[in-house]
Amino acid sequence: MLLAMSREKAQAAWEKIVRTGFTNYNQLSPDQKIWFNIEPLTTEGIIDHYLNHGAEHNQDTLAALKALGFPDIAKQMHSINTLFRDGKPPEDIDERNEEWNSWCDEHEEFLNEIDDKFWIKCADVEKALMDHIDRTGIGID
Repeated sequence: MLLAMSREKAQAAWEKIVRTGFTNYNQLSPDQKIWFNIEPLTTEGIIDHYLNHGAEHNQDTLAALKALGFPDIAKQMHSINTLFRDGKPPEDIDERNEEWNSWCDEHEEFLNEIDDKFWIKCADVEKALMDHIDRTGIGID
């Protein structure tokens, strides 16, 4: 029987994953990448994923959403990706923000609709993430 991992108990492991994720992302295990990429969505939302750090690992984020059982959210994010020149957000944050700013006003209603839909399901995403952390044991430092 798995014991539910609390955020407090998982904090040390999370901090270690964040340090590794920002210094050498490829050293994270696939399960750790799911946590690294989904946790910010549950606290900051989809729009923040594109405007701040996160979209440099956009494809992994979409795969993580699918792995957690949310292909609909991945599809919504993919629809945002198609607004970018190459059909995906640039990895460089400055390039990404420059592109975003060139079309975000034109697509404001569309972006807000996707963001609103995400927030409705956010608690479910967070629960699925915590279940993943419990199931894989990655929350134990």
